Amino acid sequence: MTNSKSSLFALACLMLVLVLTFSCAPKDIYEGIYKAEDKTSQKYCNSQIELMEKGLAVWRVPDDEVSFRWDIKDGEIWLSTKSGGIIIGKIKDETIQIKLPGIKAVCSFKKVPVE
Repeated sequence: MTNSKSSLFALACLMLVLVLTFSCAPKDIYEGIYKAEDKTSQKYCNSQIELMEKGLAVWRVPDDEVSFRWDIKDGEIWLSTKSGGIIIGKIKDETIQIKLPGIKAVCSFKKVPVE
């Protein structure tokens, strides 16, 4: 290869590596415990969502907990229940906003800082 073709090839390879690096955000940045911020629903005001590795998660309310799977798609979090239901939430910074079935308000869950 000539020098200009080698430079062009190296630049193309560098661009490909950068695109792949920044287009695939690792899921582990979302892992952690998120506590409900809203007080709009007594049922959900003390709830928390724990996102764990390998797409596993638990949603805890004062008297119950439900396990589910989670995934990130286009800036949204998809919570898949064992019964086949899917709840889609929006992720913004360290907050997850979810419209819960049965209530008209959107609930916000804020990530708890790791100590």
